[in-house]
Amino acid sequence: MARKISKRTPRATKNAPVQPRELLLAGIGAVSLGRKQAIKSYADTLEGAADLRARAEAAVQDAVETVSGKVVALRKQAKASVGPMQKKVIALASEAKTQAETRLAPVLAKFGVKKKAIKRTAAKKKPVAKRPVKRGRRAA
Repeated sequence: MARKISKRTPRATKNAPVQPRELLLAGIGAVSLGRKQAIKSYADTLEGAADLRARAEAAVQDAVETVSGKVVALRKQAKASVGPMQKKVIALASEAKTQAETRLAPVLAKFGVKKKAIKRTAAKKKPVAKRPVKRGRRAA
């Protein structure tokens, strides 16, 4: 006797409702892929952070060497030029101050601000040498 084979009709996938089993399997697959990608991303991040730290340390070391060399040179240069430059700056500042006081004195006087009286001591005069008296002549 011959066996009768029944043909299976293919399901219409376009309009077929989603079966709970299919949904469960798709969810498990998505979770698995997400877990694998998260582990890979974490490992890449750790490697990238270590590489970034090494590059940052190298950059900081280079900057320290450059700056320390320049600081030493600038200190030497500053020590060499402090005396003359300081005198020039003080002279310019005092000159600017006196010019500003003289130019602004009339304007400040209009507003009622009086100029501070500068106490000046009188110049000490040398005593006049006494002349020797001539005894031979008398005044008449």
